Amino acid sequence: MSDLTADPSASPAECGPDGSPIWFATEGQIDNLGYYAVCLMLCWLVVPLLAMCARYLGTALHYYELTPQRLKERSGILSRHTDELELYRVKDIAIEEPLVQRLFGRGRIVLQTSDRSTPKVTLNCIRSPQDVARLLRDHVEQCRVMKGVREIDQE
Repeated sequence: MSDLTADPSASPAECGPDGSPIWFATEGQIDNLGYYAVCLMLCWLVVPLLAMCARYLGTALHYYELTPQRLKERSGILSRHTDELELYRVKDIAIEEPLVQRLFGRGRIVLQTSDRSTPKVTLNCIRSPQDVARLLRDHVEQCRVMKGVREIDQE
């Protein structure tokens, strides 16, 4: 079993500047195909069309941004919610590729973290998930080394 220990004297700025994004993407619409199909079958009703528009906007306005120190996730149509994850808190990175997403070259990246507010972060319907996971892994390791976070094996 492994445990994460951080150097309390390390400052967040040691991982490099947190200015320009390294990677930026929106959540793909592929995951909503079934929902859109049902709404279109019931298009003679007004409510399913409004629900489809709201779902489309909600997905289109869901952004992911990777900086040298953080992964930022923004979502919301009328009110905006931003969640930031310090990269040194990432414990594990997993890639899931459901059939429909894989047909379109997309997938889901699941991050297990030591963050109390968000122990599991999912980046849904991301283009080229292996490349993004590799980029994330490189920056997580770099930030963990710079922050002084190390794994301690306990037996």
